[in-house]
Amino acid sequence: EHIVCIMAEEPNPDLLSTNLSLPTPRDWAVRYGGCPWLGGSIEDQVQRLREFLKKLQETDGSYNTEIASPDGSVRTVGWYSRNLGSSGILASNGEGHVKISETAAQWLSTADDRLLAGLIHSRIRLFGEILQILRDRPGITHEELYKEASAKYQLDWKTLDPVRRRVGWLRSLKYVELTFNRTIHLTKRGEDVLPLLKIVQPADVSRELDPQATSNITLPAAIAQEASQMNDEKLSKRKNAFGYIPRSNVRDIYESIKHLCLLFDPETTKEEFVSRCSADFGVKDSSGISALYALRSMGLVEQVSLNGYRLTVNAREWINSEERWGLLAIAHTKIFVVGELIPYMKEVIRVPTLQKTINRAYGSQLSLSEIRSRIHLLVACSAIEQLAPGQFRATQDGLALAQQMSLLSEPEVPNQPSTVVEETTASGVLRQEVTEAATDSKNPERFEKAIQQCFEALGYHAEHLGGPGKTDVLVHYTDGPGKTQRFIVDAKSSASGTITDNMVQFPALKDHVTKHKAKFAVLVGPTFVGRVVSWADENNIVLLDLARLKLLLDNQDRIPAPLDVVTDFLSGKEDGWSALETAWGQQQRSVELLIEVIDCLRREFNNPDGETEGALSAEQIYFLLRDVVEPRPTQASIKPLLDLISSPLIQGTHAVGKGWVFPDPPKLISQRLRTIANRIDALSEAESSS
Repeated sequence: EHIVCIMAEEPNPDLLSTNLSLPTPRDWAVRYGGCPWLGGSIEDQVQRLREFLKKLQETDGSYNTEIASPDGSVRTVGWYSRNLGSSGILASNGEGHVKISETAAQWLSTADDRLLAGLIHSRIRLFGEILQILRDRPGITHEELYKEASAKYQLDWKTLDPVRRRVGWLRSLKYVELTFNRTIHLTKRGEDVLPLLKIVQPADVSRELDPQATSNITLPAAIAQEASQMNDEKLSKRKNAFGYIPRSNVRDIYESIKHLCLLFDPETTKEEFVSRCSADFGVKDSSGISALYALRSMGLVEQVSLNGYRLTVNAREWINSEERWGLLAIAHTKIFVVGELIPYMKEVIRVPTLQKTINRAYGSQLSLSEIRSRIHLLVACSAIEQLAPGQFRATQDGLALAQQMSLLSEPEVPNQPSTVVEETTASGVLRQEVTEAATDSKNPERFEKAIQQCFEALGYHAEHLGGPGKTDVLVHYTDGPGKTQRFIVDAKSSASGTITDNMVQFPALKDHVTKHKAKFAVLVGPTFVGRVVSWADENNIVLLDLARLKLLLDNQDRIPAPLDVVTDFLSGKEDGWSALETAWGQQQRSVELLIEVIDCLRREFNNPDGETEGALSAEQIYFLLRDVVEPRPTQASIKPLLDLISSPLIQGTHAVGKGWVFPDPPKLISQRLRTIANRIDALSEAESSS
């Protein structure tokens, strides 16, 4: 083994700051377990990164843009983006382009490696912590460091690779060095940077929130009494809709609600409130009316005369207390599932996961936007905290507050668990069959037929062939009007659940491609290990393991992407999986926005306003949804959805002037859509049998 020394660009002493401000580390729970890696020499990572970023500055940042690496190989920007992972070095504009993050750009211009170390440490678990371990235990090996990290930081790593990559970056930064006897030591540079990094201690990793912990939180007497004496009957009758609260760039939802409530001190009229609301928040009168309805629904405002409104007793107690907890408790008594969310967030959780958990627990159908509205209030009231984009966790004070309120009990559902119910559906049965067949090596034809059914379910025309000299599954797909192409699928089952290189004959697969005049080949198996991965790459054969196949089936069943995007992934196209994830995300957001639009129209029709008369325009719907749907919708994205549900086939809305009314219940829309879907399904069945 030869040791090659690479001279990295030294930091400019004139540019180094003694009062350096490094990125604030994320909470340990939401840091990433992976580690960026750019290939090449272990100690060459920093130099490779610097050269890539300099070249990236000269491009448009498109994922498909090719950049030559120092060893002469050509990689796309997408490859670098994947291999740098979630290190924070690159940022995306969401349109297939990437750019250098602010901190990485600062590092590039100053050559101050402490900025790069701080950035990686802020995002990646056990980076700077390795420096502390080496300070306390100098001269340990990679294996000893791996054991130390696993024991103290509860990391479930199966190999030494995560440790080697981290040590590789630290060696490249010259913070540690590897001696001739293969032991790792902290350098003077490493000692100097260690105090700048906020190191997570092992005791902090296992920190658990105690729902029984004492707290100084006290609610005003009237609010505390109502919140603690709610029974399941009252709690189950709370309103689902959170309502519209206008906000500005300088106010969070708590401050906006408080500001709006102060407009009712003293008593005011509807017209006066709408006028002040419109002026203070820059919204239209219709939005001000929606805000008034939301405040009433939350139990903060009450109507005392034909046109007069004032604060409720509880709202006045909350405002006089100057504490945020009162608002949350009041909202909890009026809005379905508010305080109940807190105990479900003892561990870090994402909003989509929380939505599924809550709806399963309470048999509800709360949308993502309805959950997010509650999340915004909980964060503003410090009952939960946002640890990273889309990731939240309860605070100790939030759990203590939840203990002071009556929470809705989870109903006892006698039905089977959802996993069992799922297996009774056609898609569930197929996923279960392909899972079992993947390890039934004594009956390989079973797995072949299951794979053929999987590709049929994805929307392809697939034939099971099998036998000597033939591929297992031949798949047909369209490649333009009237053009049909084919690809082959080889299915490998294994009793151990792993496919190794001695189980695959790559020359035979290439022969099958030629024989069947196929464009490409896909190899499907439970999991792939060893040289089979690199050999497949060398032979341009895509590996599709069981986990990714089932994820593909699940997503195409729920939020199907166009089939040509699926084909691009299966053919091994650069960034094919990323394109699929983008397509699924767009489809999911479109469906969620459609549901929100329908719900807006439904609520307005059921509770018509004197000005709108039950009709809403695209502009009005935009103002109602802009702060509750992420990403924020546009009128241009709302208008096609209104055209869709008002089409003669669906008849969900009627145009009235510049607005739309929603006379029928949502159930009728779903029935009409289901009828159309059933007829289209019949066409698919007829095509399969012909």
